Amino acid sequence: MSKKFILIITHSTDNHDRANAAIALAASLISEGADLALFFIFEGALMARKGVAETIEGRHFTPVRDLFPMILEAKIPMYVCGACVKTYEIPADEIMDGVMITHIPTLAGEMMQRETITF
Repeated sequence: MSKKFILIITHSTDNHDRANAAIALAASLISEGADLALFFIFEGALMARKGVAETIEGRHFTPVRDLFPMILEAKIPMYVCGACVKTYEIPADEIMDGVMITHIPTLAGEMMQRETITF
């Protein structure tokens, strides 16, 4: 049985290093066979918008554009905070395929079933 994690991603274009590190960690966890879910919240919600993840390039990791295909291929659960979608004015049709708009109770439910990592 693999370990279960939820990775809460709180940064995107506001902090390329932290956002890139979060995606690098997600890719590493997937490659280790972890049962992973992602939750994009605060500035991290912007990464759920089509085209944004590909622009994230931190100084110390493989760029997100090279890592994100592995995450999408794994078909892990991915959520974006519904309140953040409104705050950052992200149209629903611009949310990446496979990312579900949801709210804090869903995050709480996932956290009860998984170890939580926040970036």
